[in-house]
Amino acid sequence: MKLAPFTPYMSKPTNESRLAITHQIMTVSDETTDQIVQGLIQVIAMEGPVLSTRAFTLYAKKGGLAKLSGKAAKRFSAALKKGIVEGKISMELDTDAVDTQALLWLPTMERVNPRESGNRGFDDIPASELGEVMFELAAEVGDDKDTVFQAIADLYGLKQLPKNATTRLDYVFRDYLS
Repeated sequence: MKLAPFTPYMSKPTNESRLAITHQIMTVSDETTDQIVQGLIQVIAMEGPVLSTRAFTLYAKKGGLAKLSGKAAKRFSAALKKGIVEGKISMELDTDAVDTQALLWLPTMERVNPRESGNRGFDDIPASELGEVMFELAAEVGDDKDTVFQAIADLYGLKQLPKNATTRLDYVFRDYLS
């Protein structure tokens, strides 16, 4: 199996982006909400399909926020809802053993796109993406769980899977291969 390349969203905070994010978070208006929607679309266009937590964090970092605050997350969630209602962003739940997150993509994108890990942590790879990788690898190496898990580690260039990955992969394995 060959994975598609992963293109990370890259941005460096500037004084202008810091002021813009602060204004968008502090000023609740249709205009600022639309600005956040457009910012999220930019992130999703580069990294989509992407988990909402990663999209929010990347957008916050563009504005120089070291950490996603509760107030920022609330504003970003409201903007996300507006983007979904307006048909600009597509969403479905992406469930794994730990939690359920929103999987975001643009209507012009495929919902699942198996890609290299890039600069994403293992937890940032959507469960649906891991499931597709797992399904395709099982067709190549068989459906023995340990063999499939090792094939996943090899495919992503890991000597071994991260400690927290096994529980998540067990859930995906049950969901896609059992």
